[in-house]
Amino acid sequence: MIERCSDLERTIYSAAEHAIQRCARELLTVEMVAAQVRKDWEELSQRNEEPSQKLLNRLALRYCSRTLYRACCSSQTEIRNFAFANLRRYMEQTLRQSKYASSLTPFAAEDVLQQTLADLQKAFLQDPPDGPDDPSAFLKWAQTVILRHAYAYVEKARHEMTVSLEEQPEVYIEEVVDGKNHDPEEDAISRELHQALKNAILSLSNPNYRIVLIGIYLAGIEECELAARITATGYLSVAASSVKCSPQQTGGGRGSTHLAAVAAVRRGGHT
Repeated sequence: MIERCSDLERTIYSAAEHAIQRCARELLTVEMVAAQVRKDWEELSQRNEEPSQKLLNRLALRYCSRTLYRACCSSQTEIRNFAFANLRRYMEQTLRQSKYASSLTPFAAEDVLQQTLADLQKAFLQDPPDGPDDPSAFLKWAQTVILRHAYAYVEKARHEMTVSLEEQPEVYIEEVVDGKNHDPEEDAISRELHQALKNAILSLSNPNYRIVLIGIYLAGIEECELAARITATGYLSVAASSVKCSPQQTGGGRGSTHLAAVAAVRRGGHT
C-alpha cells in the first residue's frame, strides 16, 4: 500500500512539473500544483481507481491554465510580466508545431507572435478582461488566437506576392515592344505569344503554381530570387521542374521560347 501511494505521488509530481515547465514558471511551485491535482483527482475518482498519467497531466495543465490567465490579467506588473513570458513560450511552441511553420520565416513568425501578444494585452486590460468563459481552457483559447493570426499573415503575404508578380508581366511587355532594335513583326508575334503564355499560366487551378510560373516565365525572376521571396519553396521546385523548358529546347528565339513555354505550361498543368 505504501509503495502504491509512493508511485501515485511520483506520477502526480511528474504531471505537476511538466505543466509548470509548459506554462507556469515563476507562477506556481510543484507542491502547489501537485496538491491541486491530488484534490481534483480525488473529487473525480472512484474507490480504488488508479489515475492514468494522461488524466493527471490534463488536471495539472488545466490548473496552470487558470493560473496563467489570472496572472495575465493581474494588476501587479511583476506577476503580469511572468505570465506573458510563459504565454510567449507556449505560443512559440504552438507556432513551431503548426502547419504554418514552414510558411513563416523567423522574422515573420516573430511578427505574428508580437502582434498576437499585443492584441492579448489589450484584451486583458479591458474591464472585465476578455478571454475564455472557462479560465481552465485559456491555453486552448490562446492557441486558437495565435493560429488565426498566423493564417491571416500567411494569406496576406501570399496575396501580396500574387499581385506583385502578376503586375510585372505588363512592364515586361512594354519593355519588349518599345525596344528600338527589335523587328516589329517579331515583336508583334512575341507579344501575342506572351499573352498566350500568360493566359495558359492563369488558367492553372493551383494558385501556387501560378505565382511561381508567372515569376519565372513572365517576370524574368531567377529561381533563387523567387525562392527567397516565396516562403513555400516546395511549390517552386515542383512547379518549375514540371514545366521548365531550356533554351536548347526552344531554339533560342523569343517567339519560339514563348511558344515552347506555352506548351510546357499546358503540359505541366495536367501533371
